[in-house]
Amino acid sequence: MCNRNPSQKTMSSLTSKGSGHKIVIGIDYGTTYSGVSYVTTDKAGLEDINIMSPWPGDPHVSWKTPTRIAYSEENLKTKNNKWGFEVTSKMKSYSWTKLLLDKNAAAMEHDDPSLASLTGSGMLQLPPFRDAAGVCEDYLHEVYTHVSSTLREQMTDLTFENTPIECWVTLPAVWSEEAKDATLKAAKNAGFGNRPGDEIYTIAEPEAAAIATLKEYAKSDAFNPISCNENILICDCGGGTVDITTYTIIQVQPYLIFDELCVGIGGKCGSTNIDRNLHLLLSKRFGSAFDDLPFSQKGPGSRFMAAFETLKRDFGRTDEREVGELGPLNLDVMDSDHYDTEDRLVLLSFEDMEDLFDPVIAEITSLVGKQVAAAKESKNARINRIILVGGFGESPHLNKQLKKWCRQNGKITLMRPLHPQSAIVRGAALRGLEGIAPRFKQTRRHYGISLSMPFREGIDPEEDSYIDPWGNLKRCSGRMEWLIFKASHSTSSIYILKPGDQITKDTSRVIDCRMAYKPHINTILRSTLYACVSAEPPEYLSDPGVEKVGEIQSTLDSSFNFGKNLHMQFNAQLGCRVQGIYFQQQIIFGNKGDNLTFKCLIGGKEICKSTMSFDRLNCRKFN
Repeated sequence: MCNRNPSQKTMSSLTSKGSGHKIVIGIDYGTTYSGVSYVTTDKAGLEDINIMSPWPGDPHVSWKTPTRIAYSEENLKTKNNKWGFEVTSKMKSYSWTKLLLDKNAAAMEHDDPSLASLTGSGMLQLPPFRDAAGVCEDYLHEVYTHVSSTLREQMTDLTFENTPIECWVTLPAVWSEEAKDATLKAAKNAGFGNRPGDEIYTIAEPEAAAIATLKEYAKSDAFNPISCNENILICDCGGGTVDITTYTIIQVQPYLIFDELCVGIGGKCGSTNIDRNLHLLLSKRFGSAFDDLPFSQKGPGSRFMAAFETLKRDFGRTDEREVGELGPLNLDVMDSDHYDTEDRLVLLSFEDMEDLFDPVIAEITSLVGKQVAAAKESKNARINRIILVGGFGESPHLNKQLKKWCRQNGKITLMRPLHPQSAIVRGAALRGLEGIAPRFKQTRRHYGISLSMPFREGIDPEEDSYIDPWGNLKRCSGRMEWLIFKASHSTSSIYILKPGDQITKDTSRVIDCRMAYKPHINTILRSTLYACVSAEPPEYLSDPGVEKVGEIQSTLDSSFNFGKNLHMQFNAQLGCRVQGIYFQQQIIFGNKGDNLTFKCLIGGKEICKSTMSFDRLNCRKFN
């Protein structure tokens, strides 16, 4: 169990513990709901982790608060921005903004196809004065202010100011590096990890869930405790995304050790898809009578959708095939089996609800099936149990349908922890408290760089050839050198397993680079990183399966002395001398957090940290 209200005496005792202690905070920034956990490093483990509750405007004691914000600029009756439970149905507000952070990523097989049309329908709106990253930052700033205020009350201002904070922000494992970077920057700009001495890291949501649930089931008195050599699939079903990762238990006692078994899988097919299916159904059923309704009456945060949230949460709890009632909603239609004109209620049959759920559950079971098959194909491993977590993981109907699938596919055991909604946020704090993490991880993408290489006559495309002004040689541009490989199988008729690279805390790659140099000006060293999710990474950059991750950049002052790494030679073609510099970019794949990090090396020595630029456009809509 987790504490909800730690005593002030316990929290304030940090002042006498010395400067080595800190506060660990887990932040689960979700599509529909967000939560925060916290613990001080003088505590022992999972049972000492506190879940932030209650929340401002919360009529109950809730694990999480809605990921929703209303700006005072657009709601003249409010003096300040409102967020979470404070937002009422009459306010103009913004929800589901998290989904827009990954809008530039290539669509995946299990992404909801209706996602691309959401902006036009009004389901994914942005204010005219903020982009998606800005809205996320503003919301997280409200969360940070509340968390800071709560901790100050529990431990005094002096203790709070003098105690370092280590923050762990959860991210969907399916997200692109651009979306991960945007979330981390939004959290930093909001205040998390921004004080001197504070730190901030990211962690994949299924990994955080695994840390909390495996730690709980590792107890000797746990119901159906885990054992060595078990293969456990974590199925994290949230509002926007579904993430699936499988772990092998290496050791349970005296401390937990586990490895990621095979390449994980996921997609943007969370519970908000059910909301979108509802809108599609009602648009088809009622036409313009529903389509022309103001967004405030039918969008996220409206009373209508709040009623549907209750109906959605309880669906499948009993076997009764009752008609669901949603409203009131003023529709200019005749009385029918679908609408009660007297009470202004939209009526949904049991079959209607099944039709809303079934496409989403079909995607989830398809993902689970592919992960079970991947474990068998890559490691000849059988999945022993599936643990269902996340907010959507609480759905009785999802649980029932997934159990049915498990019975029909090898009689796999399906388990759901007591509080699946809080597993991720508890695991995030536990990661910081105990340092628990998989020994080996599996990358979900191939990562590589594009190089200019000597031209191979009869092999390389002639259109990619050019004469290098540095060496006056014919070269081929756009050849790929892959640095990290994901595990995959051959697409040929003969099945060939390619194991891929296991990611450990020490995994990194160094790129040897060269670029033209102009003296007396600041030098920006640039290298572009690419990725590919195909089974076999292609040889050329022009292949449609190759996507740009971002540009690694390092800025050096004009006074920097390159020494022997600066080279000069005469180029006969240009009729002049040309200068070039040699440097290396180190990419750290085994970073403490989930984001890639970078270092610039010259002569094998680190000279500065590097950053990645994504040329990010305003996240206004999906392409």
